[in-house]
Amino acid sequence: MQRFLDLNSSDNEIIYSLENDTVIQSLKKRIKFLIIHGSKKSGKTTIAKNFSTRFDINLISNIPINLSFNKETYLDLNTLPAKDENFFHFLQYFISNNIPLTIFTSDKSIENLSNNFYLPDVVSRLRQFNLCNIQNPSKDLLFKLINKYLSLKSITVSEQIIIEVMNHIERTYLSAFEAAKTINHLLYENNHTINLSLIRKYYEQV
Repeated sequence: MQRFLDLNSSDNEIIYSLENDTVIQSLKKRIKFLIIHGSKKSGKTTIAKNFSTRFDINLISNIPINLSFNKETYLDLNTLPAKDENFFHFLQYFISNNIPLTIFTSDKSIENLSNNFYLPDVVSRLRQFNLCNIQNPSKDLLFKLINKYLSLKSITVSEQIIIEVMNHIERTYLSAFEAAKTINHLLYENNHTINLSLIRKYYEQV
């Protein structure tokens, strides 16, 4: 049984799946300059917390003005500061001092990686990093995510209910999170009773 994040990210166990295997292996290899990117709720922060503890690595969530790092560091920042000169100096500090740096960020930050969006000097530094992507969940992983989110709320429903919900949502981590919230809402609104017809009706209206 795989372990997943709960609805409020209080479950700090890593998601282990084929979707993030390359990411996990890259962290284990301690690649010197690495960017890990993924969609919302894909587990980036949980992975960063787990591996920073495991390997005694600095974990920060902002770009400090005063740079005094002397060991490997993780930067967990969902939106990279594209036009910030301080971000360039931050990157340059680690590269010039040959200090390992791993950046955890959103897919959108990487999709926008161009001279038109970022400062050219920032782009040139970021292109020295290896890229690793947390892939969108398979149907099997999507099912397990929804089930895990529900179980962390002490909610139990049949497999058929979850499968029916999956027929109406996108195959993303955020959709799994929202699906669990929907099931929870429908149970609350219908005296803790839910069926396939109710789910179909709900999604037809949204």
